[in-house]
Amino acid sequence: MPPRMGRPPRGSRTLSKDDVLKTALQLLDEGGSKALTFKALAEALGVTPMAVAHHAGTKDEMFASLVAIAFAGSDTPSEAATPKLRLRDLMTRYCAQVTKHPELAKCILENPALIGPSLTGLTRLIETEITTADVSGAEARTILCLLVDYTHGFAFAAAAAPRGALSAGDFTPALDWVLDRIE
Repeated sequence: MPPRMGRPPRGSRTLSKDDVLKTALQLLDEGGSKALTFKALAEALGVTPMAVAHHAGTKDEMFASLVAIAFAGSDTPSEAATPKLRLRDLMTRYCAQVTKHPELAKCILENPALIGPSLTGLTRLIETEITTADVSGAEARTILCLLVDYTHGFAFAAAAAPRGALSAGDFTPALDWVLDRIE
């Protein structure tokens, strides 16, 4: 274990927020939200819990930063040719992100205040593509809910399954079934 340190002396290499968040995401991915404490993070980094708090802020601020990092780019529009293909691309990319960090997605489901700009932007993109496909009202809301709920359900199942047991190839057939309802 590296020696414990607080704030390093002036001029020496410093602990960065990126170091703290990278390690925090690793601890979260490996052990879930209960494993991610300032004490555990400090031990992993060889610093004091106060040094972690200095860089990460409060626990909620740290989780919000992790969401921003893990889901960055979720709100990037798809370049595919049709609304159906754009939705397929958006949902497949998002599923890959959730599958990579399912524990973080669980934290978001437990605390919706963690939803950041990228995920809000993704929801708007999905709604826009559904509208572009000439679906509106209750049917549009149903399609949105089906897409989001199915994607989360699949991602959590893939994360719980033995490594490699479920892949994007397993995700897309049911996704396409939902998408076929709009075109």
